[in-house]
Amino acid sequence: MTRFLHLFSMAGVAEMMCKYGAGDKVLQLETLDPFGFDEFYGVTEVFPNTGELLLRAMELEPDYDKIIIHDYTEFSTHFPAHKLIYIFHGTKLRGMSQSDKDFIVESGIPVYVTTTDLMELIPSTYLPNPVDLEHFVNDCGTEEEGDWFCINRSYQRDFIEKRIREKYPKVEYYERNKNSIVPYEDMPMFLEQHTNYVDWKFTYDKPDPISLPDMSCTGLQAMAVGCTVHDRNGVVHDRKVLLIHDARRVTQRFLKDYD
Repeated sequence: MTRFLHLFSMAGVAEMMCKYGAGDKVLQLETLDPFGFDEFYGVTEVFPNTGELLLRAMELEPDYDKIIIHDYTEFSTHFPAHKLIYIFHGTKLRGMSQSDKDFIVESGIPVYVTTTDLMELIPSTYLPNPVDLEHFVNDCGTEEEGDWFCINRSYQRDFIEKRIREKYPKVEYYERNKNSIVPYEDMPMFLEQHTNYVDWKFTYDKPDPISLPDMSCTGLQAMAVGCTVHDRNGVVHDRKVLLIHDARRVTQRFLKDYD
């Protein structure tokens, strides 16, 4: 059975993959996990800086068949190329130079991406953003009426909130910043208080960010607990998408590549 070691988890993806069979350890930076995925899943070693993380990774490397690096592929030179797997989650790949992307392609290292738009940037395999349906459970059903809200960032808020309110004027804009973070353990309870979730995320482009087409992790979580989830075009997402993004199914499909 293939042993996987994860480096630099994003949005708890590595932890969920470990839970469902693709790995048993995640090495993470403190700054990359303000939500508490490490405490919730119990498979993560957390480090204050990259140097200490890489030293630990190099110490563990001989015990693992594959090293999965999430986003931070610049540190791949510390490991045997034949063991590497890359998973890209968004911003890092969108900001990568063409020469760096060409280098990755030429290396022959397997590349996975968690949103469909990233497949246009580099030859890759789609690994859908996972949602842990054992943690996010619909106990209340779906209501037709109720409040409207979205969770989005503080950076470029004026532009983003204006765009969202043009289509959804009743929406409450919940700004996610260091003082308002909801721990991952509490997210189901937080989300199930609401009825309509507007899932509309943006790139970090300047001066104006660009709308992203795929469902976000938070949108999937909101749907899983029973919220009606609306996209950037005013369309309600079909709940059947949870079958595609179910963390167990996502991980099982990934493991088929390494049977």
